[in-house]
Amino acid sequence: MRPLHKRRHFLVLFCLSSSLVMLMRDATRGAVSPLGPVASAKMAMRAGQERATSEVGATPVAAPLIPTGVSAVEGNGSVRVAWTPATGATSYNIYYTTSSSVSKKSGIKIANLSGSPYTVRRLKNKTPYYFMVTAVNAGGESGDSPWVMATPLAKAPKPKLVRIPAGFFHMGDNLDKTGYALPVHTVDLDEFYIDRYETMYALWKEVYDWAVANGYTFDNAGMNGSSGKGNNLPVVMVNWYDSLKWLNARSEKEGRTAVYYIDDAHTNVYRTGHVDLTNAQVKWEADGYRLPTEAEWEKAARGGLAGKRYPWGDELGTGRANDNMGGTVPVGIFEANGYGLYDMAGNVFEWVWDWGSERQSYDWAVDGAKNPRGPDSSDAGTRIRRGGGYKYGSQHLKCSGRMFRVPTYTAPYFGFRSASNKP
Repeated sequence: MRPLHKRRHFLVLFCLSSSLVMLMRDATRGAVSPLGPVASAKMAMRAGQERATSEVGATPVAAPLIPTGVSAVEGNGSVRVAWTPATGATSYNIYYTTSSSVSKKSGIKIANLSGSPYTVRRLKNKTPYYFMVTAVNAGGESGDSPWVMATPLAKAPKPKLVRIPAGFFHMGDNLDKTGYALPVHTVDLDEFYIDRYETMYALWKEVYDWAVANGYTFDNAGMNGSSGKGNNLPVVMVNWYDSLKWLNARSEKEGRTAVYYIDDAHTNVYRTGHVDLTNAQVKWEADGYRLPTEAEWEKAARGGLAGKRYPWGDELGTGRANDNMGGTVPVGIFEANGYGLYDMAGNVFEWVWDWGSERQSYDWAVDGAKNPRGPDSSDAGTRIRRGGGYKYGSQHLKCSGRMFRVPTYTAPYFGFRSASNKP
């Protein structure tokens, strides 16, 4: 192939030659230009040059910019996708799938959309879908927009405290001989209440904003699930101290009595800083919100089943919890346990009140103890998280599963849920 400059010269010469041939043919036929033969030749040459320049220098239409501001809102069996119009676009495509790796190759394509918004229908409820949008014009298709996620639901989850009955249960597990879950011991608990769902980011943000305006300080502002995208996701990236202060703020905001104090007399509400509260600094009888104790959490997780590995029985099975989906999913999309609680296994680990460590196991426990609140300290300086998450594997989905972290620890698979003595 000729280089570009040689091809351009060839085209100019070709156009000039064509014009001269036409002029000679007209002269042969007797056609006479009123400007004379010399002027006519000059005009022909000029026309040929203009035609050549037009054909060589034509600018192709550029593909449109990538759409921005993409959002997705769930409905019953549907998701409404919206975006900001892209400069230069004449139509749009939506691609969607059940994986966050959605792309032009992997996604189901909805083509030739005239504009935003568009409702994708015939979707399966309680299934997370991931969407991206591209813009199209005569110049081609844009790159992929960032993905957004939404989960169709017949009814959106709402925070609600669920009653857990008083009585004895066996805490721990000797089925798999896991050291930190031994020895199995009997615990006697009073009636208490615990939230049906992990604390959702929307509720966290509402209380957090109120708290900051009313004298509270936090280490972390919290995050909307592991990706920051979607609705009905659990709050993550909060540490143990953040959780306690937020629970006090929720109590005060709703007119309940705060549970956590920085003094044994319960006169100064815990609102700021890092304070390693003692059991004496907790107003356990108050009607405010608090973290569940580890014993309360395990009894709630078992859902009334005795001696089983998981909230649903002894076999792990598939599709029962989010332990491998690569990120958080909306709360409540898996089956509830026997008490009507969701995600007691998987999605995010949950902070509880107690100190503890793997070395300590349950060596401190007293069989038949009433409302135990854990040891007075941890030999590793760690508090306990429960329930497993989308990361670290299925072994942590067990009702007896424990993980130990310093109270300042945060992660995108770390959250909590509220408990209380009153509904």
